[in-house]
Amino acid sequence: MSTVERANALFMAHGSDTRFFRSESETICPCHTPEGYRDPTWHLQNPSAPVCDPSGHLPDPTKTTDVIVKAFVQPVTSARGAKLPPETIVEMFGLEIETDDHIALFPVYWGGAHLNFWKWGRAGEDFIEYYGRRFTVVNANLIPDHNGNPEHHWEVGLRLVSGADEMPPTAILRRVK
Repeated sequence: MSTVERANALFMAHGSDTRFFRSESETICPCHTPEGYRDPTWHLQNPSAPVCDPSGHLPDPTKTTDVIVKAFVQPVTSARGAKLPPETIVEMFGLEIETDDHIALFPVYWGGAHLNFWKWGRAGEDFIEYYGRRFTVVNANLIPDHNGNPEHHWEVGLRLVSGADEMPPTAILRRVK
C-alpha cells in the first residue's frame, strides 16, 4: 500500500465530511462593465439570463467540482497545541490570525475528483464548507511524500467567509437529532 493510499484510508476512517466547491469557469458574464465591474442592473433587465458567481463568471458544470470530502479540519488555536511550529502558522496566515481561522488537511484525489487549491477564488465563488460554515482558502501547500510523489496531500489555511450564513454548532446538532 502506498503512502497516498494509507493517507486516504486515514481520511476515510477519521476525517470529517467537508464540502469542496470550486468553479473554474472562464465564461465572463455579460453584466461585466468595460471597467471590469459587475452591473446588477443588467441582471434586473435580463431576468431569464443565468446569474453569475461573485467573481463575475457564468456557471459551467463541466468546470465545477462540488464534492463531499473527508478532511481533517481544526481551529488554528487547536493546531498550536498539536505541535505545529508557530512559524508554519505565521507562514499560512501572516501575523493577522483571526479567531475563526482553521487549518485543514485534504487528500489530493477523492471519489474521482482532483482537488485543486491553487489560484483559489477570493470573491466567494470557491469555498470550503465545514460544520455549516463557509471558508475561503488563504494559503495552500501541496505536500509530497517521502518517496517523491509530489501529490500526497494538501495542507490548507482556511478563513471564515465574512457575512456567510452561519449556524451555531448546537443548532446543527439539534437539527441532526
